[in-house]
Amino acid sequence: MRIGEAAAYLNMSVVGVRKAASEGRLPSRRTGSGQRVFDRTDLDAYLGRPPAPDKAPADRVEALYCRVSGSTGQESSLANQESMLRESASGAVYRVYKDRGSGLRETRAGLDRMLDDAAKGHFTVVRVVWRDRLARFGVAWIERYLSVVGVTVEVLREHGDKSLVEELMDDFMALLASFSGRFYRLRSKQNQRRLLDDAAARLEEG
Repeated sequence: MRIGEAAAYLNMSVVGVRKAASEGRLPSRRTGSGQRVFDRTDLDAYLGRPPAPDKAPADRVEALYCRVSGSTGQESSLANQESMLRESASGAVYRVYKDRGSGLRETRAGLDRMLDDAAKGHFTVVRVVWRDRLARFGVAWIERYLSVVGVTVEVLREHGDKSLVEELMDDFMALLASFSGRFYRLRSKQNQRRLLDDAAARLEEG
């Protein structure tokens, strides 16, 4: 898990966790991008918790997840994501899961297959290049589900160069694109007009 998650798990500050790791008191390792990550068994040992009985530590097995927004014309981006994840892998790679579609979609074939395989215990880590590859919204819920089945999520690169305004604009444009696609699938202009009238009425009520 990442340093922020480790800090929450240990009930410590990020600064305290980083210091403990730098001094060698808390084992950690670096990802290909230089991020420090921690294993739950090491965190439990740091807290003085005994290992779970009759359960040996699981070997690291990775699932790689890649996604692009468009259905065509972004094959090179998918390939680049897979290449970066494979090159930085530090364990066996079980499978590469891929999707072509908006991160706002709640059902995606690749993501659904990955979640099913996670529940079956096929891997211990899910790795993505950027966090929003998993989803535009609701990533925390995906991470929470995976943690319940014993799988952690690791992000190779953070969008550290984006300002808050840029991130909000990205989210706004993603929502707008999703709405537009559904709106224009309505079968008639009359249905489109009815939807807009209903929306206007609700705004007036609010």
